[in-house]
Amino acid sequence: MSAYSILRTAIEQKKAVAFTLHDKPQLGSPYALGKGDGVEKVLMYRGVDTHEKRVPAQGQWDCLAVSDLNDVKLLADEPFHQGHPDATQRAGIREVDIEL
Repeated sequence: MSAYSILRTAIEQKKAVAFTLHDKPQLGSPYALGKGDGVEKVLMYRGVDTHEKRVPAQGQWDCLAVSDLNDVKLLADEPFHQGHPDATQRAGIREVDIEL
């Protein structure tokens, strides 16, 4: 399965993913998938969100080229971040394939 199809499934099922970006292991919650500037991109919240009161989310929104992500895997037990990116973060994807 390609990274793009795994990310699409993650969005459909609201599942977090594990992946490698520039040789560093990462966790994320993908929010939107499509193209920006002719490149396949994913908008995701990178980092951990425990969904517990008084524990702030510890991550950030990023729009990443899908080709930069390696070893993408769905995570069954990791909490999915349900926040909403602002318009600036969302602007990286101009042709939306799927979005929450």
